[in-house]
Amino acid sequence: MAEFVVDATGAGAFGAVAGGNGEDDTIIVNIGPDFSGTIQISSSPFDGEIESTTVNLPEGWSLQLTGQEVIGDVEDPAYKNYSYVVLNADGQEVGTLSLNSNVIDGAPCFTRGTLIRTPQGDVAIEQLAPGDLVLTRDRGAQLVRWIGSTRLGAAALAALPHLRPIRIAAGALAEGVPNSDLLVSPQHRVLVRSRIAQRMFCADEVLVAARQLLDVPGITVADDVPEVEYIHMLFDQHEVVISNGAQTESLYPGAQALKFVGRAAAEEIFTLFPELRAADHAPIPARTLPGGRQSRQLARRHVQNGRGLQ
Repeated sequence: MAEFVVDATGAGAFGAVAGGNGEDDTIIVNIGPDFSGTIQISSSPFDGEIESTTVNLPEGWSLQLTGQEVIGDVEDPAYKNYSYVVLNADGQEVGTLSLNSNVIDGAPCFTRGTLIRTPQGDVAIEQLAPGDLVLTRDRGAQLVRWIGSTRLGAAALAALPHLRPIRIAAGALAEGVPNSDLLVSPQHRVLVRSRIAQRMFCADEVLVAARQLLDVPGITVADDVPEVEYIHMLFDQHEVVISNGAQTESLYPGAQALKFVGRAAAEEIFTLFPELRAADHAPIPARTLPGGRQSRQLARRHVQNGRGLQ
């Protein structure tokens, strides 16, 4: 995976062109407090997909969505164009940001009401607190070390539609799995276990972002949800937990997720896990984490072969 960093400071035109390397690229845009002008991020629809983008804004600044469209002849809906205006802390427009073939991603998280398996039975995630025990796939009962939430109201979801939750309908992953509809953030990873995964990744089990599974019947964007509260649950290690009867991940504290939870929440996490402050620290994932292009291919092969995911 290639990483492109754009530092937009002062007045002018800034940008980057990703692609040409056959990899899923990561874009980081740092907007300075003296920025004014234009920022253009582009990638080829046919090579070098942008897997994730992080936009770092000065305190009090915001982005306002002004337009979005699916690129003409590209069948994969992950390729989109987004246009934003950049607003300073006073709400004044100081520039524009265009992201072509791209989305701004969030963190892996559950929604309010999700039932998490514990030694005492299934408990709604909003009722859990640090110190509570949750059953994990690999290490049995583990203590919740940190839990936090992010609310996105109607205005935020209208401005950032790619952060709408993904609905995994009851039985969409396998017979009776999940046991009721499960709503997660687009980046929340779901365990996929199959011979197809073994052939593709030399691993019986992998973790795939929910938004990459939209070709699977019963997995859709929850457009009917007016607002959402995303809840993040962190353990000593990245874990696989049981949510509404389905195997999914806990919060993976990578750089993208820590930016999404916000500065105050990230500081709380850094207090518990100071090693996460190091730029070169990479938490160990509970399973292999395929890129977007490979994940969508995996989902399509399951659909074509009539195979369940769990």
